[in-house]
Amino acid sequence: MVHAGNGVWSFYMDGNLLGESPLPSEKNYLGAGATSSGNKAPAGIAEVAQASDNKDIIGPAEFKDLEIRQAGPWHQMPIGVSHCCYGYGSQTGLPNLYGVSEVEGHNNDFLAGSNIRQPPSSTTLWPTSILFPTQVTLNFIDHSGNPFTPDWISMQDPGSGNVLYLTSYRSQEIPQSSSYKISYAYWHGVNVVNGSLVSGSASSQTIQGSVFSIPVRVVGRFYSLPVSGATVLTFLPDSTNQTVETGPEGNATLAQLPPGSYNLRVTVPYGVRSIVKTSVLGPVNISIPVFSIAELLTVIMPPIAVAIAVVLLALKREHARRVAMPTTPPYPIAIPVAFCGACGKPLSPAEFFCTTCGTPRSRSTQPSPTPQLPASSSAPPPPPQ
Repeated sequence: MVHAGNGVWSFYMDGNLLGESPLPSEKNYLGAGATSSGNKAPAGIAEVAQASDNKDIIGPAEFKDLEIRQAGPWHQMPIGVSHCCYGYGSQTGLPNLYGVSEVEGHNNDFLAGSNIRQPPSSTTLWPTSILFPTQVTLNFIDHSGNPFTPDWISMQDPGSGNVLYLTSYRSQEIPQSSSYKISYAYWHGVNVVNGSLVSGSASSQTIQGSVFSIPVRVVGRFYSLPVSGATVLTFLPDSTNQTVETGPEGNATLAQLPPGSYNLRVTVPYGVRSIVKTSVLGPVNISIPVFSIAELLTVIMPPIAVAIAVVLLALKREHARRVAMPTTPPYPIAIPVAFCGACGKPLSPAEFFCTTCGTPRSRSTQPSPTPQLPASSSAPPPPPQ
């Protein structure tokens, strides 16, 4: 929180401005908006604005190591008190599914949001004290035996009904009890452990969660050949994502998924992207058929080959037609076909009248088969009288 001046505070998270407190003239019972809280305790307020039901999922988020400054350096807040209620204009007839609770055995450390039991009004979160504590270490493994660490868990004492919230699981101090039942283990937004019993007398215990590593194989749609270098992307229930790449045999593994429905987005080198929907409710092997380069060549090459064959056949037929055409020797240039009957001009086969004097060709005499020109002159013979 940064004081913006004139009693207005700006609220930031991860460097992004979330909003500002009311102006001093707009202050109400919330007690926010002053440069100093005076003799009143400072308060942080969270809400889902203008909610019409109780279906919004909030966190839960973990808050710890809050500090305060009183005319000197910053120091840890010695006492924390929670108050969970409905805001102005809310649907007060709906059950309140949101709560705030301390992390067991840790001062200045608490969880707030969905799936947290709502405490009584004005509940002291810390300082904490545990009577007759016992130490326990909890180890969580997936279905393949690999370890994973839930974000937080809740355990209930079946005898007293008390609920404990934990975010660390090694040498954790908890109140002594005969047994606890894990009611919630938060892994990527999904409860992956429900009903497992934890002995209060055991110093260490291993608990298997509903978490699965899913082998994925990417193959060609037509020939089932393995596709290497393909990337498989999927989004988990908490909006995080996981990306894996297939090896030489087209295999990859999506590690430690909670139960749920997933869209697998597959990107193939020189191929076509595809999306495959699947549900993960237990151990399963997933085979994803895609259009790889081999399938694309299968689809594209036949039409190209047919087009080339048609062109080659047409060229072959044209060549054969030209070979079969009869050859006509050209008319001799030196021997005229006819002469003009009036002026004696040589006439070509295409001339039907003399272009010099206009005499029709029909009145012109035909030359002899082998006309003899005088050796001393290249002029044509005189026309007949």
